[in-house]
Amino acid sequence: MRDVLRALLDLQEVDREIYRVKEELRRLPKERDRRRADLEAKRARLAEFEAETRLGKVKLKELEDLATQQRQRMRKLETEAMASRQDAASVAAYQHEIRSVKKEIGEAEEESLKLMEAAEAQEKLAAPLRAEIEADQKVFDEFMANAEKEAAAARKRLDGLLAKRKTRGVEQVEPNVLRDYEQILEARDGLALAELDNRICQGCYINVPPNVYVRLARGLELVRCQSCDRILYLRD
Repeated sequence: MRDVLRALLDLQEVDREIYRVKEELRRLPKERDRRRADLEAKRARLAEFEAETRLGKVKLKELEDLATQQRQRMRKLETEAMASRQDAASVAAYQHEIRSVKKEIGEAEEESLKLMEAAEAQEKLAAPLRAEIEADQKVFDEFMANAEKEAAAARKRLDGLLAKRKTRGVEQVEPNVLRDYEQILEARDGLALAELDNRICQGCYINVPPNVYVRLARGLELVRCQSCDRILYLRD
């Protein structure tokens, strides 16, 4: 059984490197997606600002057109009031209507002013956000270029490690043992074996019972940590 442990230790040396490379290959897409999501969130905020600004401009144009129409109407009323100045009742009616039109013009101008102030406030928020998005896009583009190089290098390294793994005597380990080893390797972040030092598992740093040490020292079976489930070994 000691030969099996030595074979597994030899195998783990390569497998830990394989695990690290695979983790790197998994990390890069996650990092890419995170950065892209951050960029898209900022673009969405900018789009909201710009949509509100466009809506405000449409409303402002409507108010300006309304004010222009009301001014034209007021001039017409003033002209008609002058023409009927001999009729006091008509003049009073015209003056009342003129006051109403003036009020509508004033309200339209006041609302237009509020819209312009809101548009200025939106632009104050949008301008730095545009600059931030532009800077982030440059950083993202650089990250993508570097990530592609890193991924290519990692894939090349992985190919080399997988080829190296075939030379580590995998065939010396029984299939069921190898299967268990690989399951632990995946579950325990690339570390399937752990040294037992002074009855302390160096994988999870838990004290193991005395009988575990005795079983391991006999070398007749593979012994696993009752806490982390790693395969234990004693250093020669």
